[in-house]
Amino acid sequence: MSFSSYAPFVFFRSLLNNPGKVGALAPSSPQLSELMASSVDPNGSPVLEIGAGTGSITRALLRRGLGPEQLFVIERDPSLAAFLQQRFPGVQVRCAEAVHADRILSAESVGRVQSVISSLPLRNFSPSERMRIVRAMMGALAREGQLIQFTYGARCPIPSHKLGLQAECLGRVWLNVPPAAVWRFTVCKNRAPR
Repeated sequence: MSFSSYAPFVFFRSLLNNPGKVGALAPSSPQLSELMASSVDPNGSPVLEIGAGTGSITRALLRRGLGPEQLFVIERDPSLAAFLQQRFPGVQVRCAEAVHADRILSAESVGRVQSVISSLPLRNFSPSERMRIVRAMMGALAREGQLIQFTYGARCPIPSHKLGLQAECLGRVWLNVPPAAVWRFTVCKNRAPR
């Protein structure tokens, strides 16, 4: 059985084990994955993907031209992390929590990245936990970096004004289950995030 045909089984097993942490009904569609990857410069610094699941967006990032050695993945679910390591040789996968992103990158001598791509179900977290996670993701970014986050909600998933972030909706993907919106966050030029 190929990795792509095995992926739904791995996804649904994780969903059944912890639905609140998976936060999706199905893996990201090709359309959503392509939109998430579209703002990434394949010739730039390493990219951090958080909450990669079965790797739909990982695959889109690699198709965009990002080398496997440029992609660093943090996935909290041990079975999904093991699946990603087997499915994407050369991609650095760590089983860990998003709040430790900066420390993990430093320990791996990766440093700050130009892009963080997040599939975390932010709306499933408490407001304080959500703020802590977003601050950690922003802390992993280089000065002019970007956080790309998708949401199933109708509104912006991050309280950007409280964090000194500029928010831009990159588009909506209706051919996803459920439909999703992709947002891009950058630090406002006139202030640093709190």
